[in-house]
Amino acid sequence: MPEKYNYSSSIGHHIQGFIDEKQASGYKYYNESKWMEKFDAYWQNHNYGDTGLTQANLEEWLRKRETEGAGCLMHRTSIIREFSLYLNGLGIPSYYPSIEVRYPKPPAYVLTDEELKAFFHQVDNFVPRKASKMSSRMANEYPVLFRLIACTGLRNSEASHLSIENVDFEKGCIEILNGKGDKDRIVYLSEDLLVICRDYYRYLCEELGMNPIWLFPGKFPDKPVNSSTVSDRFTKFWNKTEFKGKTALKPCVHSLRHTMITRRINLWVKQGISFEQMMPYLCKFLGHKTFSDTYYYFHYIEDSARIIREKDSTISKVIPEVVRR
Repeated sequence: MPEKYNYSSSIGHHIQGFIDEKQASGYKYYNESKWMEKFDAYWQNHNYGDTGLTQANLEEWLRKRETEGAGCLMHRTSIIREFSLYLNGLGIPSYYPSIEVRYPKPPAYVLTDEELKAFFHQVDNFVPRKASKMSSRMANEYPVLFRLIACTGLRNSEASHLSIENVDFEKGCIEILNGKGDKDRIVYLSEDLLVICRDYYRYLCEELGMNPIWLFPGKFPDKPVNSSTVSDRFTKFWNKTEFKGKTALKPCVHSLRHTMITRRINLWVKQGISFEQMMPYLCKFLGHKTFSDTYYYFHYIEDSARIIREKDSTISKVIPEVVRR
């Protein structure tokens, strides 16, 4: 169960009402609740009364801290913007702060065919140092999990936290709930990927006798695999390839998403399909909040197009089939 926070300032009851409304609407708002507890303490320490938000009483809160990154500042500012809208809705005039934060996204690394093959060779041939039912299960889990990310462009957190009830093995689609930006969407699987997922699910149920809650159970089956574990495992697999230390940028698990998106856009270019025309579909498929997030990938097409076209292949041709161990 998520931790409950107490809001004791003069506007604490409004903060609680704000959190309750967000969660009743389907938003998790766990991290936001923690930030609002800090805001509640800030309000109380400054002896502000039961009034609305003003530019003056928010000035210190909206100021960037020395040890704070731009992303963190933007996040806590956006929470206050939502709180301001809530207060205004109650008839309490409140200042709506602007977000002035601008920070560059990290460069995206696109894997080549050879790098993809080398990576999945390590994934598929992974043998745990300590033999156990759990480690054997995880060894059979990684090939499916990384293929799902590589072939659908799911985020690490979305793939690793997929519940069985959100996977339709008949229709071949998965439902992503509360994705980044609290956006929901449906992602369809290719036929070959669907076969892999069905086979893997039968393995969990029939061979292991499980009744899984999560598509990718973690060390403890009642909880999903941790996304940090997936990131760490990606790095370990990558470091065993011959490409370790030889790439311009160090790949991470998110590079599989970058690669899928870049190849898809490149395929449209080769087929003469307008990227502008397909933008709304790709934006929705990826769970992006705005088109500008999707255009971020288009920036890398020119650099990666030559490599991808020379290989003249799609991800489905590059990634080998899953072999159960």
